[in-house]
Amino acid sequence: MITTRDRQRIQGQMQRDESKIVNLVLSDARQVAGEIEKATHEGIYLVDGSYYEYANIKEINGL
Repeated sequence: MITTRDRQRIQGQMQRDESKIVNLVLSDARQVAGEIEKATHEGIYLVDGSYYEYANIKEINGL
């Protein structure tokens, strides 16, 4: 049986994993959804290999 502390830790991990899924609204009005592989100081890399610079992103929404 897991303790309350373990359950909270697992729930926190699940929330972090879910927060990797985003919907990007780009400056040209396109919308792209995907899972973040890596975020740098210049932009966001998605798991599918696509890259979006922050300068071209109008809005970032977690799903």
